[in-house]
Amino acid sequence: MISAHEPATALGASRSRPFVPAKNHQVNCGQATSILSDDLQAWFRHSLGCVAGRREFAADRYFAVDVHSLSDVVIGWRRFLGALERRESIACMYVIRDPAQTLAATCVRAPLVGVRPAITALAEIMSTLSEVAPGELAAGGALNFVINLICPVTACRTAFFDFDAVAFVPGAENLADPLYDPLMSAPVPLVNITSDIYAFSMFTRDQCLSRFDCEITQLTRRERRYLFEQTGVAWQAMAEMTIRNYAAQVDQNRCPTHLTEDRRSWVANHRDPAFAEMEKRPFLHEMPVQYTARIVATWQRYFDCGTWPSYGDIAAAGDKLRAHCPMGAQLCVSNA
Repeated sequence: MISAHEPATALGASRSRPFVPAKNHQVNCGQATSILSDDLQAWFRHSLGCVAGRREFAADRYFAVDVHSLSDVVIGWRRFLGALERRESIACMYVIRDPAQTLAATCVRAPLVGVRPAITALAEIMSTLSEVAPGELAAGGALNFVINLICPVTACRTAFFDFDAVAFVPGAENLADPLYDPLMSAPVPLVNITSDIYAFSMFTRDQCLSRFDCEITQLTRRERRYLFEQTGVAWQAMAEMTIRNYAAQVDQNRCPTHLTEDRRSWVANHRDPAFAEMEKRPFLHEMPVQYTARIVATWQRYFDCGTWPSYGDIAAAGDKLRAHCPMGAQLCVSNA
């Protein structure tokens, strides 16, 4: 196994052995409101386009890891899993202000300036949690985790298949960068890990506690159906507001971002849930009105028939659009 003091493999190559952090390693991690700097907290509250993300930050349910070494990545992940289990957090943000410093103990060359080198470095760092090669992560691969948790709705221990990590880097908002995509921009290099299914489940439980002052398992059948209908509508409304926020940030000629007319889908110039991409082109993604119906159907089968909930077929990746953006496929060839 690769220890915290052993050299890593070549840039972009997969590790043949797992990374083992230093024993008794101390990492600065915990609730984001206690870990993040004032500038990042202000960005979360006022500049983050994702409405659901801002909501969770305001509720102090975002976990943050301040990364200065690869050991921080691994130990921070284990701490996050504990916070998930205790329902103290539902999402995790890795803050990697200086990727070059984080990679200093390895043989990986420090990255150059620009979006492409930044996401290459983040892929190298976060691959310590994955069997996927860093080069694949940077070029559209998924850094996905399957996590078994007590479902906030059914109270069953259930596998959530869509905890996905996505990289955000400074400079992605720069029109001159070949990988221009303001949706992927942040003040400092960040990696965000969330699950739409788990987040919607927690949102539904929140609404139940607020409206009925009890757990969902204590509701009558009529009350449950009403709750599920109302939370689905509210989740869709938050997503629509998020897409409008995104659309206002971009040059639509370079980075098409919008809802479809029927509001059942939305277009982005990247594919969710890719960790990062080296090529920009539009993809069509599902809005909540589509996927929450499948989640609610799973819940209803459990409550009505006793069928154990399974979320394995809920999440769907974006589909490549036949019509590319006006600029065509934007291939990043700088710093190659």
